[in-house]
Amino acid sequence: MASCGTGEPSMTGRTGAVVVHHRSYDTIGTVVSDLLSQGLETADILIVDNSEETSSGRRLREILPQDVPLLFVANRGYGAAVNEGVRAIQTRASYEFLLVATHEVHLGAGSLVDLEAALDANPAIGAVGPTLLTTTNDGRDEVWSTGGKLTRWARIPRHHDHRAEPDVVFSRHEPAVVRRVWLDGAFVLYRARLLADFRINESFFMYVEEVELHLRLERAGHAIGWVPAARVHQSSAGTPMFYLGRNLVLLLRLNGQRLRIGLVPFVALRTALPQSVRRRSMRPVLDVVRGISRGLRERLVR
Repeated sequence: MASCGTGEPSMTGRTGAVVVHHRSYDTIGTVVSDLLSQGLETADILIVDNSEETSSGRRLREILPQDVPLLFVANRGYGAAVNEGVRAIQTRASYEFLLVATHEVHLGAGSLVDLEAALDANPAIGAVGPTLLTTTNDGRDEVWSTGGKLTRWARIPRHHDHRAEPDVVFSRHEPAVVRRVWLDGAFVLYRARLLADFRINESFFMYVEEVELHLRLERAGHAIGWVPAARVHQSSAGTPMFYLGRNLVLLLRLNGQRLRIGLVPFVALRTALPQSVRRRSMRPVLDVVRGISRGLRERLVR
């Protein structure tokens, strides 16, 4: 683990930001610019780079303000990058809130302030997230997530309002904060002390680790909330089928839901089969099967 950065942390800032970056040089500059425009200081934004490229330091320095700190880590997944970033930023300064974001988000005006206000208004809430939007291939905006739930029988994570028309969601008369079971890890504001006490489980590598963390927070009495007024765009390449199968099994095992594991093949194959048809390949189906098998065999790490 190597660090690079000259900025001193802002002693008056309430919020620090950990931004996970992996080979997305075209978008990371916008993320930092957006955070600065919403009131953060450069030294309160830590870029955790797990690109594992020899040129990443030079390329990031060409893109970002010179006093934005950089932390270079091995690519052990999203959770490991967040954990290392949280540990590093909390040794530099004391924050009330910590934002965890990924390298491709674009913030709507006032979104960070809206999230901070939601945590200020209710001490029982431990983490809040925005309405996440995404842009389709044909240029339309659609809702990616308004927070998440678990399905009734299989207890599988699902987004609320996934692929919904934004105007439909925006026209609803929602309270300032809506309770959710989990939030998409692309953009979440936490009470800083909770990320010191509740580390992300690094077993997952990608996909589901934020779900597992938020379930633990909820069980410990820290509510999870969606803030409708906060709006953030993100892009997503989706979940590799291997990790879909593997991580759903790991999630159920970690949460004492072993009897429901038998439903995972049906759930995962509903996603994999259309991909196989489009690609005219059995690879997505075989990847799901391999992932489920791996998830059943792996030793659980809590």
